[in-house]
Amino acid sequence: MRDIKPISDRDPARAKLASAIALEAGARRDLQMAEEAARLAEARHWEAQSKLDELRKAVAAPGGALAADFIASVGAGDPCGVAVLERSSIEARSKISAVENEFSIWDQTREECDLAAREKEADVAAAKERVERCARAVVCNAETVKRLGDCLEALQAEVIEKRSALRFIWGKGVNGELPGPLKERIERLLWRDLTGMESTSASAAWSAAFDALMIDAEAKLPGDWKC
Repeated sequence: MRDIKPISDRDPARAKLASAIALEAGARRDLQMAEEAARLAEARHWEAQSKLDELRKAVAAPGGALAADFIASVGAGDPCGVAVLERSSIEARSKISAVENEFSIWDQTREECDLAAREKEADVAAAKERVERCARAVVCNAETVKRLGDCLEALQAEVIEKRSALRFIWGKGVNGELPGPLKERIERLLWRDLTGMESTSASAAWSAAFDALMIDAEAKLPGDWKC
């Protein structure tokens, strides 16, 4: 019966990768919440600052409120005493004190939220690095590397045989036995650098597969590479 289990259940390296991807996703969610909290704390901090500034302006004029209260009481035919006049001043100071306390709390909360967000950013960076390490382990699977190495070794041996044959034939065609265009083509082939260090469609396919592994532990690697 065909094994229909996910690749990550059959491959320990992919299982670690799946766990690392999940941890990174959790770290990113935590960072998003921390950043949202930091923005909200910043807004509340400025609201408290604005409220405090407005309240200080309202009670800044010395004597104005007291005079207004006393004039009003005289107009009502019942001049008020010191206790009544002092009450309005106490209430104003109490309001300022309450808003100052509110401002102080939001200022501290803002700073703590900013620090928490930076810590979450570091957590995301560490989680991403863990995912990359796990993805590298999947790509560097010993069986895959051995198969590619065996294929390359066999192909290199075949290339060497064909190059040596062409080199012999090319050497015998120095007096025009080979048509000019064909001779030039063989020369280009014999002098071409076959290190495999240049970018090719194969390296692009592996690069794309690695990028896919960074977000999906089930992502497939390029073909079977049969010799």
